[in-house]
Amino acid sequence: MTELVPRRVIDDVATLKALADPIRMAILELAMAEPARTWTAKEFAGIVGISPTKIYYHLNQLEQHGLIQIRDTRVVNGIIEKQYGTGQLDLTFSRRTEDGGESLRAAVCTQFDITRDEIDRGLAASTMSIEADADETERLLVSRSVASIEQSQIAEFRAELLNLVRKFEKSAGSGSHPFGMLVALHPTRSE
Repeated sequence: MTELVPRRVIDDVATLKALADPIRMAILELAMAEPARTWTAKEFAGIVGISPTKIYYHLNQLEQHGLIQIRDTRVVNGIIEKQYGTGQLDLTFSRRTEDGGESLRAAVCTQFDITRDEIDRGLAASTMSIEADADETERLLVSRSVASIEQSQIAEFRAELLNLVRKFEKSAGSGSHPFGMLVALHPTRSE
């Protein structure tokens, strides 16, 4: 396996634009969730829910920007089958882009759109519930709050929040249930 970049900072417009697509984000999330695993186009297509012929465009976009990599190839029925894997363990977006932040905004908005769509599908299919007595494997938690944090504690708060997310993000074992998380810590203006 090619050595993975531990944390990649995305600061160029072209890569941010590649990430501003829900299908490509879904592929990347799958690959990054299991960094040692390889995936075929057919496997990605089945999970993401598009045809194998359409998935190649998205895989090529991710590969061009180094977000996924070809780890192996093999011949299956006379056709070369590629095995894809992630190119990094973690992504960070830089706020400095030459387009004034428009591509960063699009990438961030894609994250909100993906989360909203997942919640909408789960509620429509009754696979998730907001009820307090719902089974923990089906219970949706949505909370918005405003916290006043002393300036000297902002970095500590952010670090602890990210550590908590990473602790559970990497601790999947037998009997685990996947949960999507979108964490946004942003300044607000008092009105």
